[in-house]
Amino acid sequence: MTKIIVALDDINPERNLKVAQKLRGKVEGFKVNHLMWEHTHLIKNLAQELFIDCKLWDTPNTVKQVMQCIVDKGATMATVCTMNSPSAFEELQQFSDQIKMLGVTYLTSWRGEDLLNITHWLPSGADSMWRENIDRVRPYGFAGMICSPKDLSTVNPLAPQMLKVCPGIGKNKGQVRTVTPNQAVKLGADYLVIGRAITNSDDPVKTVEEIKDSIG
Repeated sequence: MTKIIVALDDINPERNLKVAQKLRGKVEGFKVNHLMWEHTHLIKNLAQELFIDCKLWDTPNTVKQVMQCIVDKGATMATVCTMNSPSAFEELQQFSDQIKMLGVTYLTSWRGEDLLNITHWLPSGADSMWRENIDRVRPYGFAGMICSPKDLSTVNPLAPQMLKVCPGIGKNKGQVRTVTPNQAVKLGADYLVIGRAITNSDDPVKTVEEIKDSIG
């Protein structure tokens, strides 16, 4: 069954907390980023999953120390950039039984030209890009990959045992590779990460219920 994680990305922490309180018990998780770092203790008991999204990319010692802080905060999921060095992944491996580490490479805000300019992979070579990045993190106990649902036809065969955590749900400013919740489920998403469609709604609870109805 596909699970829903609500992204609390508003710049106002108080607003994020109000939305989370309204959705307590209605969704499977909440995602927070740097803006909510000091407030995670108020979020972690509101759902099964506390997803801290820092997209770690740094020296081995730094990624290890930050991941330790993330674990200490009670997080159950965290993102790590797949472009870290092998020595950084070696430092992170010790956390693989404490938290779901998720590899992130190709953002849903990137167009094809962004992929080429940033990673030097052509969009037509995305299969090879995904294979390389999955193979880089899988030996270190990574639980899953962050990917647009549009990439699932490529990612699922390459990593059938890994979780597929999918942002890019619904049409949001700044995201270009998006699909509907129903399409994401049909494509094979394990988790839907949904932000503004829910958090900007006049009735977040009703919106979540409508999304759940749409995905069956």
